[in-house]
Amino acid sequence: MRKFFSEINKPESPFRLALTFFIPFVVILSILFALLILWEKKSHDRKLTNTLKESAMALFDQIMITRLWNAQHGGVYVEVTPETPPNPYLEDPRRDIVSVDGRRYTKVNPAYMTRQLSEITMKRHGYKFRIISLYPVNPYNFPDEWERDALKKFEKGDVVENAEIFEQDGSRVFKYIAPLKVEESCLKCHAKHGYSYGDVRGGISIIIPMERYDLLYSMDFRKTIISMLTIAAVSTIFVAGITFIISKRLSSAIERDMERKRLAAIIELAGATAHEMRQPMTIVHNLIGLFKEKFEHREPLTEEEMNIINNQCDRMNNIIRKMLSITDYKTKDYIKGKKIIDLDESSKTEDKE
Repeated sequence: MRKFFSEINKPESPFRLALTFFIPFVVILSILFALLILWEKKSHDRKLTNTLKESAMALFDQIMITRLWNAQHGGVYVEVTPETPPNPYLEDPRRDIVSVDGRRYTKVNPAYMTRQLSEITMKRHGYKFRIISLYPVNPYNFPDEWERDALKKFEKGDVVENAEIFEQDGSRVFKYIAPLKVEESCLKCHAKHGYSYGDVRGGISIIIPMERYDLLYSMDFRKTIISMLTIAAVSTIFVAGITFIISKRLSSAIERDMERKRLAAIIELAGATAHEMRQPMTIVHNLIGLFKEKFEHREPLTEEEMNIINNQCDRMNNIIRKMLSITDYKTKDYIKGKKIIDLDESSKTEDKE
C-alpha cells in the first residue's frame, strides 16, 4: 500500500517537465541551425566563386582591349632593354629598327605585350595570365592538361569559358580560361597559319591566388556564424524561460489533480474498508452481546461460537493484509454510483507471490 500511495503522491517537478519539452526543442533547433550553416557555407562558396569569376572576366576584357589596340596599330615599338629584348618568335622583317640617334627599337606584338603585362601584374597583384594554344609558336604557350581540355571544348563550341578552383603549391588558386578568337587585325600575322576571322586560335588563361579572398571570405563567414549562434543562444534562453514558466504552471495543475486523486483514493479505500470490515465486525459485535447474556445467566460458551469469533478475526486480519499488500489501483461499483477499491484485484499480484 505504501508503494501504491507513493505513486499517487509522486509530483512532477517543473524542472523535469521543462526538460521534457526543452530537449526536443534544442535538438530540432540544433538540426535547423546546422542545415542553415551548411546552406550559408554553400552560399558563401558561390558568392566567392562569382566574385573571382567577375574579377577574372574583368581582367580578361582589359587584356583583350589592350591586345586589340596593339593589333590595330600593327604592334608598337619600344626601346630594346635587358627586360625587353627582341621577340625571337616574331616573324617580321621590320621587327627591329634603329633611330637616327642610334637607339635600337623592337616591335612588341600583342602576344609579347601580353607576356610582359602578365609579369607586371604578377609583381603588383599576384595575378598570372598567359596566352595558350594547342599549336603555339612559342613553347611557353603550351597548355597544361586542364587548359588543353578547355581549348578542345572551345574549338567544338561546347563552352564559352571555363573556371575552377585548384590546390597549387599548398595554396588555393582560381583558374579561368576564355577563348582567344581571331580578329580582323590578327590576320596580318596569323593568316599564314591557316586561321580565318572568328576562329579559336587559343585562349587566355588567368590564375588568381585565393589567399586574400579566402581571408575575407573566412572573416565574413565567421561573422555570419557568430550572428547565427547569437540568435540561437538568445532563442534558446528565451524558450527555456518560457518553457520553465509553463512547466511550473502545468506542474501546479498536475499537483492539484493529484491531490484530487489522492483524496478520491483515500475515500475509495475508506469505503472499501467500511464495506469489507462491516460484516465481520457486526458478527463479532452480536456474539459479544450474546456472550454478555450468557455470562449474566452463567451459561457456558460453545465451541462453535468461539470458532465463529476466530473465523471473523481471521477474516478481518486477511482484509488488513490485503490493504497492506495493495500494488495496483482497481475499483468496483458500490452503492449510488460510487466506487470503492477492489481489495482482491488491487492486491492480486501480491497474493500470487
